[in-house]
Amino acid sequence: MKVSALQKSGIGILALDEAYAFAEHLGLTLNEPTNIENLNALLVRFLMLYSEHTTGVVLDPIYSLPFLSYKHKNSGLLIRLEQEQNQDPLALPRFIPQWGIEDVRNNYGLAKLELMYHPAEDLAVEKKRLVSELYDFCQYEGIDFMLKLVIYHPPGKELDMVEFQEIQLEAVAELQRFASILSLQYPQDPLATATLTSSLDVPWIVHGDNIPYDQFKEFVRISTENGAQGFMAGQTLWEEINNMRQEDQSPDFQAIEQFLKTTGKDRVIELMRIVKEAQTDL
Repeated sequence: MKVSALQKSGIGILALDEAYAFAEHLGLTLNEPTNIENLNALLVRFLMLYSEHTTGVVLDPIYSLPFLSYKHKNSGLLIRLEQEQNQDPLALPRFIPQWGIEDVRNNYGLAKLELMYHPAEDLAVEKKRLVSELYDFCQYEGIDFMLKLVIYHPPGKELDMVEFQEIQLEAVAELQRFASILSLQYPQDPLATATLTSSLDVPWIVHGDNIPYDQFKEFVRISTENGAQGFMAGQTLWEEINNMRQEDQSPDFQAIEQFLKTTGKDRVIELMRIVKEAQTDL
């Protein structure tokens, strides 16, 4: 699959590749069959309600890919490569066993990797080599590769806005040649966003993990007005459902369903409208 299939009039990607974390937020312990059934039902609802309004969906091979048939035909497919759980996020990514680039190609998907990165970290060279090899393999197999790049600060140090912007620019300069498209954190202000766009030779989209929806919506607006192609979002769209509980503190699935059909769906549509309006104005 190629990035061009996602672009259309802007990119809006629904991230459903963190099902394990999603289940944890809801208090669904996945060693219980009933909880797995509830998680599966929610993943199906996400795909049925939202994929119609997005240009792409990210799935993981373990939890969400089995429900691929519920994805809308006009929404493209991206597939996560790395394991979600039981790994140090700052270490080299570990890949899902018995799964690889060939499998992504066989499912007509685009490969996606999330990488925590800092140019000065001890593992920077190894991480760049890994991303380079993945990109080359994707090119060999005839599919595109999305790198979700997450800049982090070294232990014991907080990055101020200027430091973050400088490090992000340095990181994308090092890694952009190994990606067909980049998913990046919001650069913190409009000028830095425009600067980021001008420094890139590949398209980019903005992601916003653990950010309230209203704040992320503003990030999407500013980013797309300054050169980003769109967004990738998951938990941000439905954060409130984690607190929808019955008296015994189990998830209130009736309230969750109502939220997903109304507020959650409205948010996806709103974000896509922002993206399309920005693309029209360019």
